[in-house]
Amino acid sequence: MADRGWAALLRLADFRLLWIGSTLSALGSQLTSLALPLFVLDRTGSPTSAGLVATARLLVFYTAQLPAGVAADRFDRRSVLMVADAGRAAALAGVGVVALTRPAGALWLIVGLMSVEGMLTAVANLAATAALPQLVPEKQRPSALALGHAQGNAVQLVGPLLGAALYRLHPAVPFALDALSYAVGMSLVLSVRGRLGGGGRVSSSVRADIALGLRFVARSRYLLLMIGWSALMNFATAGIGFVLILVVGRQDGGLSLGVSLTVMAAVGLAGAVLAPRFHAANEDRLIRATTALIVALGVAGALSPGPVVMTVCTAGIAFLAPIIVVPKNARLYALIPDELMGRAQSSLFLIGGSLYPFAALATGWLVERGSPSLAMAAHAGVLVAVLVITMVPQFQRGTPVLTVPPAVENTER
Repeated sequence: MADRGWAALLRLADFRLLWIGSTLSALGSQLTSLALPLFVLDRTGSPTSAGLVATARLLVFYTAQLPAGVAADRFDRRSVLMVADAGRAAALAGVGVVALTRPAGALWLIVGLMSVEGMLTAVANLAATAALPQLVPEKQRPSALALGHAQGNAVQLVGPLLGAALYRLHPAVPFALDALSYAVGMSLVLSVRGRLGGGGRVSSSVRADIALGLRFVARSRYLLLMIGWSALMNFATAGIGFVLILVVGRQDGGLSLGVSLTVMAAVGLAGAVLAPRFHAANEDRLIRATTALIVALGVAGALSPGPVVMTVCTAGIAFLAPIIVVPKNARLYALIPDELMGRAQSSLFLIGGSLYPFAALATGWLVERGSPSLAMAAHAGVLVAVLVITMVPQFQRGTPVLTVPPAVENTER
């Protein structure tokens, strides 16, 4: 167990440098997660304008996934990460300047700058994801993935509140610190000594490279089932989280919701800490049992969707999520060859997350037309479908390692 622990993992110098950089970047992004809509609201007085900035960034982020996967495979990943961090630092510094000077047309400047940041974040995320096997031995990858979950929950605990406090000092402060986090991240990437992969055989066009990644995924029943599993799981869990917001957020001006979200982040952090301890368990049984527990939590929420029960349900899902996601994501690294890692991962992320943006809309409609109980029952039904997928033989661990499609042999120039 010792060689799989986080202490041993962080003794890997190159991984440690990238992890510190990604932690700083994630914290910087959390600093601006509240500051950005607050600034737009203060500047325009329009909730719609605040939503426009977030929506534009999200649309660009998703649209960029497939080309970003090509970039992660086509170019040296160290260079990709450095360019992405430099660009994101410049974009956030630009938002900071807007917050200082408040020029005419500030809204559209912010939309443009945050769209650039969203595009470069897609590029950076896929390059870092694809580089992980170059930095971490196979037996330590579950620990690395669990550490990523822990990082996300930890920065969610402190980032937004800290960002709101810094915003009170001056609206430009959170954006300046976010820009600084990307600049520091770039310097840490520069310090990495080992290769991060990329720069391998590619097609003559971006479209052909994207098609190759999609064909690779389409050839595997396991990966197709993985896409369905991810899409349904993401949709249901995001929907349950939105039910929590609708049920708890109406009370005491949102104070209870803040407590519930803090509990979720803390419990999710605990789940990430414990996830590597299940490495010796039978993977298929672990995933089925964990999914069954998530279904039970969904059913409990449908039977009694009160504030306490919903907080327990969402916190329980946050705790169980790393236990179920870590082994599946680790499995992907064993299935996908390095020369296709970025393209295959981008295809899985884009299609597997395709239902996520609609979760809040569908949940809101179900609550408005019916009740929170109806919405929870619907999401519990989706989770039952997820459980069924875990029982399909092709979804189990015995799936053979995949090979690169023959077409890649004919695309080198």
